[in-house]
Amino acid sequence: MQDKIVLVTGATGFIGSQFCREALSRGARVIGLSRDPQQALKKLPGVEFVENLDALSPEQPIDYIVNLAGEPLVAGRWNDRRKQAFVDSRVGTTNRLFEHFQKAPLPPSVLVSGSAVGYYGPHQDEPLGEDGVQHDCFASRLCLEWEQSASQFASLGTRICYLRTGIVLGAGGGALSRMLLPFRMGLGGRLGSGKQWMPWIHIADEVAIIFYCLEQSALQGAVNATAPNPVTNRQFTAALGSALHRPTIFPMPEPVAVLLFGEMARELLLTGQRACPRKLLESGYSFHFVELDEALGDIV
Repeated sequence: MQDKIVLVTGATGFIGSQFCREALSRGARVIGLSRDPQQALKKLPGVEFVENLDALSPEQPIDYIVNLAGEPLVAGRWNDRRKQAFVDSRVGTTNRLFEHFQKAPLPPSVLVSGSAVGYYGPHQDEPLGEDGVQHDCFASRLCLEWEQSASQFASLGTRICYLRTGIVLGAGGGALSRMLLPFRMGLGGRLGSGKQWMPWIHIADEVAIIFYCLEQSALQGAVNATAPNPVTNRQFTAALGSALHRPTIFPMPEPVAVLLFGEMARELLLTGQRACPRKLLESGYSFHFVELDEALGDIV
């Protein structure tokens, strides 16, 4: 990464901020896209923030794009307005990136574009590699549209990796930050049957995989960014309770979850995917955290 120039969307998010700090430490020049450059700079000193793509110098080539922008899917109950915001922040941002670089003198050599294991839709117990069958639902269609918008970069000669990420675990943000308080109070428990799969990944591996995708020229297309050993919700609940030394005796029945969270519960909380990182393992990537107990112990 020494002296490489990388453009990052979603730079101030949980994954983006960790990636930017690591990229700076590796000697890269990092440019972040932000609606509030001054506030973003306070969070990530050293990153060069621009408010829009027009602020980029046409003569300044970009080596890599890491495209992580997207409104969080679990920020609140879904409605038509919020679902459109999910699309606009992902697909719209990626389309604008393509339109800009379509006119640039030199295209980026690599695009790592966000996606999620939600691409596969709800599944039962079958392991899912990157060629897994897609089952239709809103989250699945959203990921498909996101990947299709990123695929336009192929016409520029850019190598593309679609990062189908699982539940990212780390301190100070992500899904785990929402779980810790009730679990620490002894109010944690399984969701619904607890049989649904939860493909997870430690933030250290998530960031390392982004760099791996940028640097491994043979890697392209869909990449499952998940730990090799996914767990069920029941297993995850027990592991988190054990890490925090708290009981997990307060399950949330399926009807209650649907009443509270609506469509989001049916698509994200009560169903899952047993996604496996086949491409990463076959290409030689070595995971920092393979077992959930070890990952949670490192974080909490």
